[in-house]
Amino acid sequence: MAKKRKKRREPKFVLIALCFVAIIVAVLVGYVGRLAKEAPPLPYEEVYATSGRLSRNIRLVDKAISDGFCAVGVPPEHIVFLSVIPRYSKGFYWDFNSIQATIPKGNSLVRVGEAIRSKVAALSIPVEIAEVQHSAREITYHIYCSGLFTHRLNLVGDSMPLPERLARPKVGIIIDDLGYDSSLAHEFMALEIPLTLSVLPYTPKSRAIAQRARHMGCETMLHLPMEPIGYPSVNPGEGVLLVSMDKETILEVLNDDLKQTPFVVGANNHMGSRFTEDMEKMSIVLEELRNKGLYFVDSRTNSGSVAFKRAQEMALKAAKRDIFLDNDLSENALKIQMERLLSVARHKGRAIGIGHPHHETLGLLKKYQSVLADETEVVPISRLVN
Repeated sequence: MAKKRKKRREPKFVLIALCFVAIIVAVLVGYVGRLAKEAPPLPYEEVYATSGRLSRNIRLVDKAISDGFCAVGVPPEHIVFLSVIPRYSKGFYWDFNSIQATIPKGNSLVRVGEAIRSKVAALSIPVEIAEVQHSAREITYHIYCSGLFTHRLNLVGDSMPLPERLARPKVGIIIDDLGYDSSLAHEFMALEIPLTLSVLPYTPKSRAIAQRARHMGCETMLHLPMEPIGYPSVNPGEGVLLVSMDKETILEVLNDDLKQTPFVVGANNHMGSRFTEDMEKMSIVLEELRNKGLYFVDSRTNSGSVAFKRAQEMALKAAKRDIFLDNDLSENALKIQMERLLSVARHKGRAIGIGHPHHETLGLLKKYQSVLADETEVVPISRLVN
């Protein structure tokens, strides 16, 4: 009899165990699903997809140049980034940097140049530095990373006037690619500097982030997906504008994207190295933005972009990106990019930097909050559009 009772209880025990396992599996599946919705897509920008190694190598060159100046005592205020220009060649994207340094008395141009050449030559990457001009008052170097022209470095004597350094220039900082991680987005909003948030359409948290930004008084833009060179292997995601689309389709997709992101006052391109080269297609987009009273910021993912120039011709309020802050998330690279943004702002009177929803970028902005407040006026992008 005892054995029969044991046989009757066994099915109940197995059934309970199976139910318990099923509940655990369901909970885990739901949790993983929520994580997947929160996880941001990669790559954020085209540079991550095709030029990650080049970008890292350029940052190493940046550091070598900075270390060379530091080794011979050239003050940071004597170093100016005259221009930072996006370039594309042979499937690679990078920012070309034109740097000018005024060398103080007591320090020779040759000595400074040799210090920098020594630091660059010590790098274990494919890099070349060539002297292209040499006089008593001026030396110019060209630097090539992986065979691509990445830096022009101009050293001038102290008899030359220092580049004008403007007091309290205006700086705008955009955080792109928002829409996946709402908690990280809230941390950016909580900073004591007026960031401009650019939200992707068709993302799980796009509406909630836009609504929260409005409540917090943060300016919001549509991060408008546009076709990159290499599409579809490099894919900007849902809601993308393609050069193959006719006018009606472009307007339909654009307006659907705008409906996905409430409270926006402007837009900037997400990727778009191919689309922003097309004058006809960009004119359709810019005209519609103008009709809606929105501004446009050219993220400058390609030096061939016609977006900013065309917007000016159409009398649309517009601006263009100066610096990507976080293509490289290492601490030193982030610092160099922020100092570069400040240098461009001091030289031009204004500058726009673009960052992304990384914890490292958040940490950088926290670290530089007081510097930005003391030395610049951080403003919403609407105050920097022409």
